[in-house]
Parts: sequence; structure tokens; C-alpha cells
Amino acid sequence: MAEKIRSIIVGMGGISRSMLRVLAEKSWHEVVAVVDVNEAALAGASLPESAKFTDLERALQETEADVALINTPSEWHYEQTAAVLEAGLSPLVAKPLTNKFEHSQALVAQAKQRGVKLAVGQQMRYFRHYLTVAEFVASGVLGHIENIFFFNAKPRHQARNLAGFEQPVLWEMTCHHLDCLFAILPELVPGSVVCDGFLPSWTVYDSACMINGLFRFAGGQHMIYHAGYSSQSDCYELRLEGSKGVLRCRGLHMSKNEMTYEFAERGAAFEVVDLDRGRPPTIPWSLFFDRWRDWLNGGHEPHFSGRENLKVLATIDAAIESLTTGAFVPIVSGERYQSVFGGA
Repeated sequence: MAEKIRSIIVGMGGISRSMLRVLAEKSWHEVVAVVDVNEAALAGASLPESAKFTDLERALQETEADVALINTPSEWHYEQTAAVLEAGLSPLVAKPLTNKFEHSQALVAQAKQRGVKLAVGQQMRYFRHYLTVAEFVASGVLGHIENIFFFNAKPRHQARNLAGFEQPVLWEMTCHHLDCLFAILPELVPGSVVCDGFLPSWTVYDSACMINGLFRFAGGQHMIYHAGYSSQSDCYELRLEGSKGVLRCRGLHMSKNEMTYEFAERGAAFEVVDLDRGRPPTIPWSLFFDRWRDWLNGGHEPHFSGRENLKVLATIDAAIESLTTGAFVPIVSGERYQSVFGGA
């Protein structure tokens, strides 16, 4: 790819604005066009009028670009990403890649056929908190991790773009949780899952906005999981129990750099430990974009490639099925997901 990576920005909402603030500091990036159905959103873009479009197909036809950043509602992702792939550009798509597993598989296959690189905006693992925990786990202090508690819910009492959205927590929130979990424990292979979804009496959502789940992993690990948008206050706790001890991390939300860490050796009491000492807060999108650029220029395939992200999406798809069946749904051994896990 050329020294400058030229991008079309599709959707000028909050996610694009967050990305562009970081990309503005990258000398290798250049915005050459923006697309949005909202004329007011286009007006705020610092580009010539000829580089502003309300139609994606026209932008693809009239713009010389290398990549497209797609930050639109996920129900639009499939058609928009397919169009970008067909035009020969490499898309970076906001999570989730799509909200239908089969559509995500089709896009991964299309990217391979077109010889371009499909990426998903899974940047949360680059927060200091997850980098710190991954380093602590890799040190071996906890021994072999076997028991995981992952709780993250927030009082999002304005549904905004998720009003009427089907399974908002699993598609929009759990995708980040799973990716961060795989960053901490890269050996995890999802074995099976069962979930319960519910609506508190005070909720403003139409579909299950609170999720409780049990996950089994092929290596013998088990996870108790809770996530949601209708808690009455912030809730975040990650607890990792291993053969030698346990680490407990508590804070407001996964996207906040402020965390309290407590460690206990086997059978001992918890003591507060300052695991973040000497590690400054991170800018996740900056770390993400540096790795994205490296991959676009021939580097190693990252966790956020469309192909690698199917591991996350397969797990979510199985969790959604379990809401209907009320029973554990197999993942790694399930016929539906065999291609994701190499036929395991």
C-alpha cells in the first residue's frame, strides 16, 4: 500500500469522530471522502463539497481510495461492506461486523476472493487495564486459569441507536468482552454456552438488555457472565481464579483506565496491588490503528481481521440460540461453527 492510506469515512457519527481525532495525528492517513445520509453531518466535514456524498456507491465510483471506515448501524454493515469489498477497497467495520453470523461468514469469504483485508473495530483490548491483566496472567502468578467471573453492565437509560435493536447486549457489548477475554487468555476455545436474557421493569429497550450466561471452554475453563445496559449503577468486575491464586479487578466500566486490582494467593486474603504502576493510560484507537496499518502493509494478521473475529461472532450466535433453547449450545464441536475453528 502507498505511504498514505486514503480512506472513505462512511457514517459521520460519534465513532467516526473518535477515530478521526486519533487518525489526525497519523501522518500516514488521509481522508479523501465522507458519506452520510444526513446533510448536516456532512456539513461538519472539513473537505471540499465534491468529496461529500450521501450515496456510498457514488463515493466508491468517484473517489480514489484504499480503505473505507464503516461506522453505521450494524443492520447496514452487510450491504455496505459487500459494496466496499466489491470495489476492491479494504473495509474497517465498526463492531459487530454484522448482526447475522452467516452474513459475516459471507463477507470474510468475499474479502478472501477479492484479495483485500477486512477488519473489525475491536479496540477495547488496548486499554491499559487489559494490557496489564494480560501481562500479569502471562507471568504465571495465577497458575492455570480455570474459573472466570466477568461482570460489566451500565445504566444506559437512553437507548438511542439500540432502541428496537434485537439482542443489543450480545451483539454490541459481548463482542468486546469476548475479544478482551481472548486477549488475556489467547488459548481459550469456546466449548458451549447457555444464556438467559431479561428486561427489568425500568428498561427502555425492546429486546433483552440484561444477560446472564454460563460459558464452558474446551480447556476446562468455566465463566460466569453478566452484561447489560439497564443496570441502576455502573458494574465492572473481572475475576480470574487459577491453580495458584486469584486476581480481582474492579472499576466503573471496561472502557475506563481506572481500575482497582486485588490479588490473593491460594487460600489467603485479598491485598490491593498496583499493577498499573509505571504504565501510563493508553489511547486504544491509536494502538489499534498502528497495528491495522502494519497489517495493510503486509504484516501479521491481527485479532481484528474479519476471519479471526468469526470466533467471537460464532460464540455470540450460539449464545443467542441458547436464549431460545434454554440449553447449552455447542460451539467448537457444533456443525454450524466448524469452519471457524478449523473443523475441530
